[in-house]
Amino acid sequence: MGDVSDYKANDSIYEEFLFTEIGEQENGMPLSMVSALTRLGLDPWDEARRLASLPAATAAAAVSDLIKRTSAFTARKTELPKLSARLAALLARPAPVAARVVSLPGVPPWLLEGRWLAVLLVVGVLIVASKLFLLH
Repeated sequence: MGDVSDYKANDSIYEEFLFTEIGEQENGMPLSMVSALTRLGLDPWDEARRLASLPAATAAAAVSDLIKRTSAFTARKTELPKLSARLAALLARPAPVAARVVSLPGVPPWLLEGRWLAVLLVVGVLIVASKLFLLH
């Protein structure tokens, strides 16, 4: 498992998934997903990222398999599909590319495309440079 310094702020999006109580251990203590993954020898945040990259149904099946492999899990087997689906729903999934398009009020969307932004930036730099050159 990585060093504490390897923790990335973006990984906090998985905390709800990782720290959800998934059952009770044989000794009566609550069992969280982070504990279950650690007991399986997996890095909890790496596994959460991997699961989040899967389609929801596939992630739920994978979560179910992981929970089944955890010997400390004692909840009834009939609860597992519902629990797995709930946990998979907690995983933050990357937004589709189209949904990540930046929009600014009053600015046409085509103007925010990379090439136009670069052209506007170059033109702006040229204008400022020419004004500075004329002042000296």
